[in-house]
Amino acid sequence: MDGVILLRQARFAGLRVTANGATLVVEGPRRLEPIARTLLAEKPQVMQALVDEQEVAWRVDAMRAQLPTRGALPLLLARLDVDRGSGSCCSCGDPLGRDERYRCRPCVTAAVAALETVG
Repeated sequence: MDGVILLRQARFAGLRVTANGATLVVEGPRRLEPIARTLLAEKPQVMQALVDEQEVAWRVDAMRAQLPTRGALPLLLARLDVDRGSGSCCSCGDPLGRDERYRCRPCVTAAVAALETVG
């Protein structure tokens, strides 16, 4: 099963899921043990989902700081001081994957999340 879905389901149920190095840490009520066991059985996918969350989180913070209180929205960038050469994300400068064109997947997700905070 997809690690992101498992993580969402576990958190919705009331579990706290984190990583401590290479260890998956699952905390919560004993009654949720079946869900915790599922998480542990799918550890590689859940650990990757946690890493992906962290990759998006710092980008959201950087982009949210660039949002104006009024007026036009700027191009939101994760890093301001990187070389944005060909084959690199225009937002963070990381190399683009085969199916990515201008922004890497974490930067797209972060830009959407940052814009969702605009009221």
